[in-house]
Amino acid sequence: MFNTSKIKLKYILGMHKDMPGYPTGEDILYFIIKRHYEKEGTGEITFTDNFVVKKLGQEYLDTIIGSLNSLVHDGYVNVTRETKDSTTYKVLKNDFI
Repeated sequence: MFNTSKIKLKYILGMHKDMPGYPTGEDILYFIIKRHYEKEGTGEITFTDNFVVKKLGQEYLDTIIGSLNSLVHDGYVNVTRETKDSTTYKVLKNDFI
């Protein structure tokens, strides 16, 4: 379950999109995890880099790729599949539950 008491104020107010460095790794995790619990409810959370770019905006491509690499490096997600067109990630740490 998505724990609303663990949501930072910047997400509640919607101001995270106006902050420097958007989208950070935390912003991407928030978006992916929130969307997952709204649609699926429970279970494993996986997503692709193409999905994130499509939903957050092509103009953020470089920042998204850098943020995803940071999430992998920090152990929040891991790469489960790579093709020439996309990379699939699995969420390992969920700070929102």
